[in-house]
Amino acid sequence: MDGLLLERVPGLPERLHVEVGEQRAVVVPQAADRRRVADIVSGLDEVPPGAIVLPGGPVRLVPAEGGLLPHFTVLGNVMHGHLTTQSITRQAAREQSMVQAIGCGLEDVLDRYPHEITPGRRRLAGVARALAAYPRAIVLEDANGLPTWGSLLSIRPSLDVTSVALLLITTSTTRTAGFDDAE
Repeated sequence: MDGLLLERVPGLPERLHVEVGEQRAVVVPQAADRRRVADIVSGLDEVPPGAIVLPGGPVRLVPAEGGLLPHFTVLGNVMHGHLTTQSITRQAAREQSMVQAIGCGLEDVLDRYPHEITPGRRRLAGVARALAAYPRAIVLEDANGLPTWGSLLSIRPSLDVTSVALLLITTSTTRTAGFDDAE
C-alpha cells in the first residue's frame, strides 16, 4: 500500500484511502475533533481501539497555522525539517531547503520569521518543512479565518505534491475546494 489507509477512525468515513498523488478532504463537525483526528492520523495521538491507521511511510502534519518554530526564519524552519529527519550536512540541507521553499513560492521571505509573513505564507512554509522529511502523506489541518488549502496549493504551479498523499481535515465543506471527494 502506498499512501494512507484509515478505517474506523472516529469522525472519519468508515474507510478512507488516499493514494500518493491524491488530494482528499474530510469534514469533521467540531474543531476539537478536527485536531484530534489530525493528531491520530499523523501519529501524534494514540489510535483508538478498533481503529486502523496504516501509513505507507512517514506522515507529517501541517497544523492550521503552519506549525513553524518562531525562533527560526522560514529557511531555518525548512532546514530543520531536513536536519531532523536525515543525516546530511547543513550545506546539503540548505540547498535542498531552498528548492522546496522556492517550489512553495517562498523565495522572497526566506530570511523572515513566521510572525513577519502572512498566514498563507506560514501555511506554505509548513508544507515546505513537511516535504523536507520526504513523507508519503501530509495531513493538512484547516481552520476558519485562514486562506483555504486548495487556493494556496493551486496558485503554486511549481509546488510538486505528487509524491505524497494529501489529506485535508476541516470543519466546513466550503473550505474543501480544490480537493477530491470531500467526505
